[in-house]
Amino acid sequence: MGWFKRSAPQAAPTGPVITDLRDAERAWVAECLASLDGAEADIVALGTAYDEALRGWTATAPDPEHRPDPNVLINRLGVGFGEHVRLRTGMSWVVASDEYGTELALHGQPGDVLLYPANLVAKRWVAGEAGVLPELAAALIERVTHIREQR
Repeated sequence: MGWFKRSAPQAAPTGPVITDLRDAERAWVAECLASLDGAEADIVALGTAYDEALRGWTATAPDPEHRPDPNVLINRLGVGFGEHVRLRTGMSWVVASDEYGTELALHGQPGDVLLYPANLVAKRWVAGEAGVLPELAAALIERVTHIREQR
């Protein structure tokens, strides 16, 4: 009876595979941005839209399980947030795939910076955080700029 289990060595996880957006993904980003009526250009307006959407969603029912699925809102706000960051950092919209899945992201060189805007918004939404997008955007833009200047 053996005390130790033998297993084949596993390959170290690799970084995400980055690919350019295809036409359908570009169209979806454009559709999300059009639904925001230009709010992505003004982070305060986008933050207000996020806060109002979160408040409205929270007010629909006391129990989150009885509220409507917020994913469409979160994705649209995430794309708007990402576009705001993209316009100020020169990053590019990409698709990033790894062992956990595939997601729309922002990528920039130098520094191999990768951000997942919809995920950033979703985490704050789930936590019920309001009034956070303008400060979060400013901090990310500053950090991305700093990383890219160091390279």
